[in-house]
Amino acid sequence: MSSTEEDNTAPSSKRRKYPRACDYCRRKKSNGPQMPNNRCSKCIYKKIDCTYVEPLHKHFYPSSHVNALESRMQKLERLVKRLNPDIDIARELEEQETPSRPSPSTVSESSQSKRVFPLAGLPIRDQTDYEPSEDESELQEVNLIEEFGKVSLKPASYLYHGKSSSMVLLRAATDLNNMCGKEMASPVLDQARVLPPRPGPSAEFRWLSGTCPDRIPQFHDFPPPDLVHTLIDLYFAEVNAYSPLLHEPTFRRCVSQGLHLSPGGFGATLLLVCATGARWSRDARTLGTGTSTSNWPGWTWFQQVESVYRSVVAPPDVYDLQIRVLMVMYLQGTTVTHACWAIVGAGIRVGVEMGAHRKRRYEDDHSVEGELLKRAFWILVTQDWGMAFTTGRPASIHDEDMDLPLPIECDDEYWTDASGKPTFNQPPGKPSKVSFFICYLRLMQVLAFAVRTVYAINKSRVQLRHGDQQWEERTVAELDSALNRWVDAVPDHLKWIPQREDGLFFKQSATLFSHFYLFQIAVHRPFIEQRKRESPLSFTSIMICFNAAKSAIRVLDELYRRIGTPLHRNVGTLFFAAMVIILHISSEKGAGRSHTLETEVHEVQKCLEMLRAVAQE
Repeated sequence: MSSTEEDNTAPSSKRRKYPRACDYCRRKKSNGPQMPNNRCSKCIYKKIDCTYVEPLHKHFYPSSHVNALESRMQKLERLVKRLNPDIDIARELEEQETPSRPSPSTVSESSQSKRVFPLAGLPIRDQTDYEPSEDESELQEVNLIEEFGKVSLKPASYLYHGKSSSMVLLRAATDLNNMCGKEMASPVLDQARVLPPRPGPSAEFRWLSGTCPDRIPQFHDFPPPDLVHTLIDLYFAEVNAYSPLLHEPTFRRCVSQGLHLSPGGFGATLLLVCATGARWSRDARTLGTGTSTSNWPGWTWFQQVESVYRSVVAPPDVYDLQIRVLMVMYLQGTTVTHACWAIVGAGIRVGVEMGAHRKRRYEDDHSVEGELLKRAFWILVTQDWGMAFTTGRPASIHDEDMDLPLPIECDDEYWTDASGKPTFNQPPGKPSKVSFFICYLRLMQVLAFAVRTVYAINKSRVQLRHGDQQWEERTVAELDSALNRWVDAVPDHLKWIPQREDGLFFKQSATLFSHFYLFQIAVHRPFIEQRKRESPLSFTSIMICFNAAKSAIRVLDELYRRIGTPLHRNVGTLFFAAMVIILHISSEKGAGRSHTLETEVHEVQKCLEMLRAVAQE
C-alpha cells in the first residue's frame, strides 16, 4: 500500500473524539451530543451560556470503603479455608487469571462442574453475626413504610415492603418528581395535585363493614374473677417461663384496668391465656359441658376467640401475633394439633407484613410493645421450625429471610424504671429467666438447618450433591460442631447438673438438654434407616442416636423423679427417644443378641411411665 493510501485511510480509522460535557450537562449528569457554534443542544434549549469553567472532580473511593472490602475478602478467605483446608487460594487465583477471555461455553462448563449448593457448606450462623447492611435501599425501607402508610386501611398501621415491592418503584417516581420540581410541571400534573379529598371514615369500604369488622369485638363470657387470677398464675408459671410471650406486669395491669372488657385484641388474649392455663388447673369450672371436645379444659374460652377471629381486613398489630401463638399453645395439648400448622403459617405472614422479621423495625423502637412484637415473632418462628421437623413439611420462613435481633435478655420486672420508662436493665450477676428461650432459639437454628439439608427432598439433594460427593459428611460434621458450640455457650445457670436445687432453672435446664439430645437424634436419624446402612455415616449415626436417646431419657427421668412430671413440652422428646431405643432393640434381636437388652427395655418402660404421668395431668 502506498503512503498516499495510508494517509487517506488513517483518519477514517480513528474514532472521533467528542469534547467533555459542559458545566450544565455535568451538573445534570447528562451529555450534550451536538455542539453547533460550540454550544451543546441542551444549553441552546435552555438559553444559557455553554461554559467549561468548573474543574473536573476525580472520584476516589474513601479509605473506609477499601478497608471494608479488604476485611470482607479476608473473612471470605478464612471461610474458604475452613470449608476446604487443602485449597491453595493464591494458586487458584493465578490459574483463574488468563490473558484472554474464555468463551461462554467454557465458563458455563467450569461453573457447573465446580458448583456446590450453598447450604451444603454454610456454617451455622449466630443471630448476632449478621453484618449491618449498607445498601441504600435498605436504609430507606422505614421511610418508605412511613410515607406510604396512608395506602393501608388505617394510616397508623406499619406495613412492611421489601426491595422488590412496587412501592419501591413508586418511591423512585416520587423522588424523581421532587428532584425535578418545576421542570416536571404540566397541566396534567397540576390537575392531579388537586384531587378531591377522600371520603370520611363512614363512607370508606361500606361493602366490608357488615362482614369484616376492623377490630376484634368485645367478649363477655370470661371466667369468674377468682379463677381468672388463678389461671393467669398457672400460665405464667408453666408456659410463659419457657416461651416468654407476654410481659407479666403489663398484662396484669391491663387486666386490673378492665381492658379486656373493651373491643380489641386484649380480651381475646386474656381468654386464650385462661384456656392455656386451664391445662394445669384442677378446678371443675375449667371444663365445659356437652360433647367430649367441649370437656377439654379451657375449650369454652378458646372457642369464643376461634369463632370470631377470622377478619383479614384489619391492619395487624401485636395482638394478632400473640393470639396466634396462644392458639397454637392451646391446641398442642389437644387431639387437633393438625390445626396448628395453618395458624402458625398465617402468623408468620402477619409478622412479615408488620416488618417484625427485620432489624430496622426495632432500631428506633425501644418500647415494651416493640419487645413484645419481637418475642411473639420469634416464638412463631420456633413453632414453625419445630412443626416443620415433626411433620416433615417445609418451613414458612428461613434463617436467611430475617435479621431481627434476639429478645432482650432481661426479666419482666426489670423492663421499666419506677416512672414506667423502658430501660431493660437486668441487674449484673443475676441470671435471667429469658436465657432459656435465647438458648432454645439458637438450638432451633441448628434443627432448621438440618431439616433443609439432611432431610431435603430428592430435587434438593441433587443440587446438594452436585460437585461435592461428600456433602452429607460435611454437612453432618458442621451440624455436630454447631451442637458442640451450643453446649459450650450455655450459661452456667442452665447447664445440666442433676444435683441442682429444684426450681425454674432446674426445669429449664432439663428441658433444654433433653431437646439438645433430641436434635442430635434429628441430625443423625436419616442415616440409621435400613436403606442408608451402606452410608459411611451409618455406624457412627446409630451409636450417636442410641446414646442421645438414653441421655434424653435419663435427664427427663431425673426431672420426673424430682417434680413428679417430665413437663408437657417434653412429650415429643420422650416419644422420639423411645422410638430410637425400640429400633435398637429390634436391630439387636435381628442379630441374635436379645439377651443383652434388659437395660434398653427398662429405658422404654421409663418413657411409658412418664408419658402416662403427663396424660394424667
